Amino acid sequence: MKLDFYYWSYQCPLNNEMLKLLEEYKDSLDINIYDINENQMLAKEQHMFFPTLIVVNNQHRYFSPLRRHFLDLLLLSELPKEKPYIPVISFQVAFERIIPLTDMNCHIASQCSGSCNADSSKRKATFLHHSNQDIYGFLNVDNENRLLGGVEYLSSMLVPYDIPKHKESAFITCIYDCDDSYDYKSKPLEELENYLCNEYKDVYVISDEESTFPNGNLEFFLRNGYEDLGIVNEENNYCKLHLLRKVLK
Repeated sequence: MKLDFYYWSYQCPLNNEMLKLLEEYKDSLDINIYDINENQMLAKEQHMFFPTLIVVNNQHRYFSPLRRHFLDLLLLSELPKEKPYIPVISFQVAFERIIPLTDMNCHIASQCSGSCNADSSKRKATFLHHSNQDIYGFLNVDNENRLLGGVEYLSSMLVPYDIPKHKESAFITCIYDCDDSYDYKSKPLEELENYLCNEYKDVYVISDEESTFPNGNLEFFLRNGYEDLGIVNEENNYCKLHLLRKVLK
């Protein structure tokens, strides 16, 4: 079977681990790998708004992080099935400590993916460092620096997705985590917006209607004052992605 793997550099620390996993299967599957970091046309052609995209046999599209079981099914000439991640989301805002995300604590942000891989965290830190930003977002952590929630951003000019791009527009690359008892995302998002207003006029984000992947859900951003600019992509039985914007004051 043929597998095309599209990824946005090391924006997500799991990308590093997925690339290593693909290396193990390179002699068993027809694998092609594409980094969209500096290829906006490719991202546009593929309607890509996730940190990774997997296309099997030029037709079947998958968006979840790549796992070994997925590849093993392909070896059996079976097509994996994928369901959207739709957790229960609390509206009860909570936080313990809000800290800036910098080069020094990217390993904390990597906890959002369940990854404790030092190499993956280092690659993510290097990716962010190339943006020439002092702060990459804000984290909601407990007293032992365990991640509760967080949000990251880049200048829209650095984003390969097909979104509005302007030097005075920021883009939320990811926001995490979800909890059925507390909302740990709203407070770091508020801190980020307060920080961004010194340099940017507005901030954009891509959100699914129901799922929290790649961001969201839609109701979360609407509650936080974002304007829904409409649907930018639909994937059959998986997601309906909206572009949202908030004017910073």
